[in-house]
Amino acid sequence: MATITSKLYCVKCKKQKATSKCAGCLQDFCYNHLIEHHEQLSEELDKVEMDHDFVRQTLVEQLNDSKNDLLIEQINKWEEDSIIKIQQIAEECKQLLFQHTNKYINPIKINLDKLTDQLRQAREENDFNEIDLKEFKEKLTQLSQKLDKSLNISITQNSASIINKISVVIPSEQLFPPMNININTQWIQNGITIAGGYGQGKQLNQLSYPCGLYVDDDDQSIYIADYLNHRIIQWNYDDNQSQVIAGGNGQGNRIDQLNSPKDVIVDKKNDSLIICDSGNRRVVQWSRRNSTNQQVIISDIDCSRLAMDNNGDLYVSDLEKNE
Repeated sequence: MATITSKLYCVKCKKQKATSKCAGCLQDFCYNHLIEHHEQLSEELDKVEMDHDFVRQTLVEQLNDSKNDLLIEQINKWEEDSIIKIQQIAEECKQLLFQHTNKYINPIKINLDKLTDQLRQAREENDFNEIDLKEFKEKLTQLSQKLDKSLNISITQNSASIINKISVVIPSEQLFPPMNININTQWIQNGITIAGGYGQGKQLNQLSYPCGLYVDDDDQSIYIADYLNHRIIQWNYDDNQSQVIAGGNGQGNRIDQLNSPKDVIVDKKNDSLIICDSGNRRVVQWSRRNSTNQQVIISDIDCSRLAMDNNGDLYVSDLEKNE
């Protein structure tokens, strides 16, 4: 904890004595006050250990809490009730089809069978004339019209939901610790929105959970990893809408698709984008000059953030490996 030095002034008693320097606060203490200082540090450590024990106890109680079991029971009950409702409606529709068949289709079949016998008999006995032919044609036309009418049946779906959707409400985590900001810091009061600001959506003037951001001073534009829209967009200064420069072909793992991108930077040397394609567990390079020129440069990585130094060396954080 401390190193012994020549006689200096103790920070506590202000006397010149043989002192030791604390390796933590780098202050000089005489022997007696060094012991006192260490006791104060020991008390602070005790408080940390008490807080640690409290957090661990809370965690154990949470793990042993039966509340999750009750919630699972509620979900199972909702699932069973929903299935019963669907089965009831499906059975009602089936019965309607059966009733329709018995009421319309079966009588047509009976009359058509009779006509079949009449035609066979007329052919076998070779006994028919114009009146018979006219009667056959009229019966056949009537049966055909009834059949067409009875077959004009289809299935339609009502947009009104028959099942009340449920969801699990989980408080969002604080992903990043608060910054230590000087008490005298003053914020500029005239901040403006330069990208988005038109609600969550997938239009070119909207964003959906934007994550990584790269500012390109050279062309006065910003690049945004539009997380839930699975695309990278470029927003030029003073523009009212953006342009998609990577992804935008739906969520997927094709080379021309992205899946929940978290970050993006510009590789000026190669005139390309480096994208953290987190949902596909890969880092891809996307040419800014040729939108069809893409390649995977790192695969099987739980990437989160990207950076590149002046030498062109790429740095990628891996959440899964904590590195």
